[in-house]
Amino acid sequence: MEIREAQKWVKDAWSRSPKRMSQLVELATFIEECGELGEAIRKIEHGKDKEVDLEKEMGDILLSLLTLAIRYDVDLQNAFDRTVESVKKKYIVR
Repeated sequence: MEIREAQKWVKDAWSRSPKRMSQLVELATFIEECGELGEAIRKIEHGKDKEVDLEKEMGDILLSLLTLAIRYDVDLQNAFDRTVESVKKKYIVR
């Protein structure tokens, strides 16, 4: 699924969900998910990787980021494309 498709899917899914969150709760959820990823990586670095599902944690962050982007009307595909171009100019040796 492309980024725009994912954003559309999340928007549609949330529109059909009875769960409603404020902007601050959405932000707090995103930060919480980032913390969970940090904790998972810490466990891996300390040899406790059997307790960790990085894929799930990163998926949770992506869902939260898509939700925030929808809330603030940000096209994440455009945002990512712009970032890629910036990285290419600054860091990629040709």
